Amino acid sequence: MLFMVLLIIHYHGLVSSEVALSIHHAYAMIFLVFTQFFMAFLLTMFPRFLSVPLVPQALYMRVFLLLNASSIVVAVSLYVSQVLVVAGMLGVLTAFLMACRILLEMNRQSSVVNRYDTNWIFVALGMGVLSQLLFICLLLGVGGYDLGNFAVNTGFFLYLFMIVLILSQKVIPFFTEGKIKGYQSNKSRYFLEPIFGLLMCKVVLQPVGLATYGFVVDVLLFAIILREIVKWQLPFFKVEAILWVLYLALLWAPLGFLIFFLDGLNQYLSGGVTINFEKSHIHALALGYFTTIAVGFGSRIILGHSGRKPVADRYTIGLFGLVQVLVVVRIFGGLSVNLDASWYVGLMLISATLWLVLFMLWSARYVKMLFERYPYE
Repeated sequence: MLFMVLLIIHYHGLVSSEVALSIHHAYAMIFLVFTQFFMAFLLTMFPRFLSVPLVPQALYMRVFLLLNASSIVVAVSLYVSQVLVVAGMLGVLTAFLMACRILLEMNRQSSVVNRYDTNWIFVALGMGVLSQLLFICLLLGVGGYDLGNFAVNTGFFLYLFMIVLILSQKVIPFFTEGKIKGYQSNKSRYFLEPIFGLLMCKVVLQPVGLATYGFVVDVLLFAIILREIVKWQLPFFKVEAILWVLYLALLWAPLGFLIFFLDGLNQYLSGGVTINFEKSHIHALALGYFTTIAVGFGSRIILGHSGRKPVADRYTIGLFGLVQVLVVVRIFGGLSVNLDASWYVGLMLISATLWLVLFMLWSARYVKMLFERYPYE
């Protein structure tokens, strides 16, 4: 929430960052916001994936204390010194590596034979380490605009998107099988390989000067992901809200790449930009997919681990709806530059405010549960 407050202040013109807005916004959202959610989920679920003992609280608390302390250093230093920002980033990287070490140790202890999903998680985490190193090099003056783009794209697609997709394709069908008697997801055996390969192409095309042809990769990603979701035959109308919100989140993944495709095709056919999509495609994924999954997973896990039944009440369903409103406002805000450029900043401020409201309301309900015992325990 801190970084969204800083973004709002920045849009009001009250402060000026020592680091380019596009760089610090991307870094903060990837490694300081979403990583908190999904690393916590990995540390919670890895013992189940690998049939090993739970991670001791003292061990994972070190990771999150260092990660949060380093995040504060980064946030404060953005307006003080680029050198201090690098120091904060090194702290974040250290916490990230500590978490990876815990996960690797669980993998070493496990006797589970099928580690397809966990192996892919380690590949994605490796991309996360690479991206952080590239961000640090950028702030140290090594490389320029192209390195910055490569760092952002590596972190967003090869690390964050892959982590969310791996967890989605493993956990959502599993949750569904536990709720609907006789349901089988019929997942493809090799779904992640072509996705990672295409994402790698997407990330590499720009540095080698072939970004113009990126729309071909985007339409393939759209088609493969949509085909896989359809193949699962998810029972949208037979499950409770705590589960169908995850189904809804999944649909934003192919939709995001469809918007990427339309943007790329528009530029290819016109030889320039006739319709400005701004960052609508990125935010369809970041808000529509990642944020909806984070709120859905986070709510379900906290309810379950606090001894409560994982059911979404009206309050929680309202939060799920608010996420979708946020996504639509942000996408329309990006497209609004084609209608009236004066709308843009206002809609950006509205979407940032909605983000803050969303997580304040979610935290008021769910973070509180982490520190209290359920009444009947």
